[in-house]
Amino acid sequence: MLSREAILEAAMRLCSPEGGGVLTFSRLGKELGADPTAVYRHFRDKDDLVLALTAMLIEEAEAQVDRAALSHDQWREWLTATARTVRAVHLARPALAVLAANRTTASPAETESVEEIIGVLHRAGLPPVEAAECYRMLLDLTLAFVQSTAAFLILEPEVQAKDDAAWAVKYGLLPAEQFPLLQAGSARLTELFRNDDEVFELVLETFLDGVGLKIERARSGG
Repeated sequence: MLSREAILEAAMRLCSPEGGGVLTFSRLGKELGADPTAVYRHFRDKDDLVLALTAMLIEEAEAQVDRAALSHDQWREWLTATARTVRAVHLARPALAVLAANRTTASPAETESVEEIIGVLHRAGLPPVEAAECYRMLLDLTLAFVQSTAAFLILEPEVQAKDDAAWAVKYGLLPAEQFPLLQAGSARLTELFRNDDEVFELVLETFLDGVGLKIERARSGG
């Protein structure tokens, strides 16, 4: 008889690029060597399954951050590691990331993670409300990047190639007299066009610079 754990492990495999990156009950049944209806003994529907898988992603990210053993007193390094880890864990299964990035599970792992992140920000000097605001911004920023990158990764290769060519050919050849600023930055924009890792790092750094200013003001009583 299928267990809940076996179903979740099989679903995770299917959501990885190596597993084909498509999650359906039909494919899940084949992966498990069972009738797809057997999944319904443990999950009401696909959404119930997605929420359980999302909770697993959160647990995996938390475990990886814990293993890094960074001090909560190093708020910037700790938040950077957390954001990078959340993004990496999701993008290892892009098919699931598209479904999971905007979901709320209210699982123990999720609520503990929220409390921990707010706690790091509060310990750094922010009042609880501002710490909560920064938590929300950090997670929204990270998961928005997750969803954007994951949505591209699950496109067919020919569609990806078409998008890549659109920048290099169409944008790269726009007349400089009509688009002087775009042309001046075109080389850098071309570098960044599909380098989501670097763009994420740039945005995360800029965001944390802003958090740093908030912390300075809070510490000085401003």
